[in-house]
Amino acid sequence: MDARPIQHGRLAAIGALLELHSHRKARSVLDGGYASVFRARGTDFEDLREYVPGDAVADIDWKSTARAGRTLVRRYRAERKNNLLLVVSTGRSMTAVAPDGTPKRELALDVSGVFAQLAVRHRDVVGAVFGDAARQGAIRARSGRGHAERVLATLAAAAADPVGPVSALPQVLDHAVKSRLPRGIVVLVTDDADLGVLGERALALLHARHQVMVVRIADMDIADVRADAPFDVETGLELPDEVRLARSVIAEAALAGHARAVAMERVLGSRGIAHGRVSGQADLVDTLIGVLERHRRGGV
Repeated sequence: MDARPIQHGRLAAIGALLELHSHRKARSVLDGGYASVFRARGTDFEDLREYVPGDAVADIDWKSTARAGRTLVRRYRAERKNNLLLVVSTGRSMTAVAPDGTPKRELALDVSGVFAQLAVRHRDVVGAVFGDAARQGAIRARSGRGHAERVLATLAAAAADPVGPVSALPQVLDHAVKSRLPRGIVVLVTDDADLGVLGERALALLHARHQVMVVRIADMDIADVRADAPFDVETGLELPDEVRLARSVIAEAALAGHARAVAMERVLGSRGIAHGRVSGQADLVDTLIGVLERHRRGGV
C-alpha cells in the first residue's frame, strides 16, 4: 500500500512508527485497550505491563508495583486464540491524500499494521477481507508473525491504483458477510465512503456477529496549498488552479465531503459502533487509542 518493502519486516516498520509517534505510556494504553476488547482472561501468567484505565484491579501485582514505583498489572495468556478481522477498502478513492499529505492507502496500511501487531503480541489470529468494485478477496485467519506479515503484504499488493477500479465499500462489506468469518473483532478501515443500502445492511450483519470498530481516513481539503498536481481520483482529470481554487468549487467540495462524513457518523452512531477519523501520521496512534476506549465504553 506504500513504497516501503513488503517482503520482510512490515511489522517492524509499524513498531518503528509507534516509537516515532508515541511514547511508552501511549503504547501501553494501546495494548491495554486491545486486550480489554476480549473480556475473557486466561489462566497462564505471561508478563507484567503498566496499568491503564479499564484494567481490573484484581490484576494489579502489588509487590511488583511497590518495587517498580508504578502500577503494574499481570497479563495472562489467553486460553483460546481470538480473531482479528481486518476489513480494508481499496480502490481508486484511497489513492487520494489525507490532510497531512500522506496517501490514504499508506495510512490504511499503518492502521491495519498496528492492529495486526497487537494481535501478534497477544497471540491472536489475523485475517482480512479487502477489495474494490472489480475484485474482493479474503485471507483466512491464522496466527503467527509470519502470517501477519503476509496479510499486510497482500493488503499492500491489493492497494489502490490511480487508474484502477473505483472503491466500493458496500461490496467489500457484503463480501465480508458472505465469507462467514469466525466471530471476533472486525476493524473496518475505509474513508468517508457512501455505504448505501447494501453497505448499511452488511455492516448491520457484521455488527450482529462481531465486535466492530471503524477507522476512517480523512481527505485533504481540495484547496490545500500542499496539493501537488491535484486531480480528481474518480475521473483521473487534472484540476487546474483556476478550477480547484474557485470559491464555488471549494464550497461544493466541502459540502459534499461534510455530507459523506455526517452520513457515515450517523450510521455508526445509531448502531453504537466505536469509530475514529485519522488525519495523518501524527494523530494515528491517539485516534486508535480513542477508538479502543470508546469501544470499551460501548461505542459512545
